[in-house]
Amino acid sequence: MSNPQEIVELAHRVKKLATNKISDIDDINRETAFLALNALIEAARAGDAGKGFAVVANQVKHVSTRISDITTVLNKELAGSLSKLTELADGMIERLRSHEGQRCTDLALNMIDIIDRNLYERSCDVRWRATDSAVVDCIANRNAAAQEYASRRLSVILDSYTVYLDLWIVDAGGTVMANGRPGTYPVIGKNFANERWFMDAMKTASGSDFVVADVEALPQLGGAHVATYATAIRERGAVDGQPVGALIIFFD
Repeated sequence: MSNPQEIVELAHRVKKLATNKISDIDDINRETAFLALNALIEAARAGDAGKGFAVVANQVKHVSTRISDITTVLNKELAGSLSKLTELADGMIERLRSHEGQRCTDLALNMIDIIDRNLYERSCDVRWRATDSAVVDCIANRNAAAQEYASRRLSVILDSYTVYLDLWIVDAGGTVMANGRPGTYPVIGKNFANERWFMDAMKTASGSDFVVADVEALPQLGGAHVATYATAIRERGAVDGQPVGALIIFFD
């Protein structure tokens, strides 16, 4: 099936070709008319000897007149039809562009809506998971059993949410107490107190707040580019509890 743009280009080429050929015919016909007129003049000068030639010259003039009439009608009718054809073709392209533009706009708005909902869901994730009893107990009890249980709990979450690269539980001093993939990312015991996402998370006013860091490549995650969401872990998991640590979620 032909491309609409090809149809438009063909219409314009046909119009140009027809217009040029009609113009060529007009030029040739004008030359023929001049020749016929000159022939009549010369035949008149020749007198009786030129009478026979005058008949031919008159016939040529008659044919020239007919050709002129035909090209005039052809130019009027064909040129008009071709102009209409190119207008319709141009209009078709304009409508297609308008339709495609609207389609692209709808797709863009839909994508924005999807991104907006996903970002909102991620913010809900980090705030809700910071109240998980395993997360809160890991910070409150600070013993190996609580840390191991929290790591297993985070591992289950990671298996269910493929958008997460890793989850960290960090104490108030910035040291990682547990993470969901300790075998892949051995960060337990390492300190991240100077990271902006940790400091900002600890400054959140309540459990309803969260922070988001710019996408960055973290060496501790194998150089992966991640978007980091964080919020404070609070005493008893209460919304208004004092910050005792931070939950960090790294989105792949």
